[in-house]
Amino acid sequence: MRLYLASHNLGPYANELLKLVGGGRRALYIENARDYYPGEKRANDLQEKLNMLSELGFEVEELNLRNYFGKSDKLRKFINSYKPDLIYASGGNVFLLATAYHLSGFDEILREDLAKDKYVYGGFSAGIMAICKTIRFYGHDYLVPERVPEIYGVDAVLDGVGLVDYQLIPHADVPEHLETTKEYIKRIELAGLKALPLNQEAVIVINGNNQRILGQ
Repeated sequence: MRLYLASHNLGPYANELLKLVGGGRRALYIENARDYYPGEKRANDLQEKLNMLSELGFEVEELNLRNYFGKSDKLRKFINSYKPDLIYASGGNVFLLATAYHLSGFDEILREDLAKDKYVYGGFSAGIMAICKTIRFYGHDYLVPERVPEIYGVDAVLDGVGLVDYQLIPHADVPEHLETTKEYIKRIELAGLKALPLNQEAVIVINGNNQRILGQ
């Protein structure tokens, strides 16, 4: 399993991502964590992030999981035919993202594909929180589970993909997130789980049994 888990965007270690991916440069980008954005704002943000990966040399397109709700077989076929070297997920509302993963079957596909080392999974903020065992500890301001029924018409999923055995907390050293970070740590530790706060420039690189935390 290969993972590149950034607190914000790509972080300052994009060369490590390229090393992890290897020679291939085909990527898919998931923006569903920002499905609460108005149309034009979402489109502008998406283009900015596609450019971010293009500038690294990736041939990238959006993987909009809303197109695959209830169609996991179709999603699996698309991913297999596209043959990505990287799938990268955005920040935003982690409850939207986890629900999109579940409704499209991407959570199961991701677990299976990473076990077979088909590609690298990467992401930032919500994109890394969604791969924890649970997301029930998160939620603040407008990034709450109540947004999910407004946008998707179903209750929010509170289970994560379960790829790591700790609960990630991005943006931990950003002044406006300090109180939120403390609250998340408290909730997580009271439940008997391990909290792993990440500074804004931190990145976790996982390659099989080898894990490195950069920028802490």
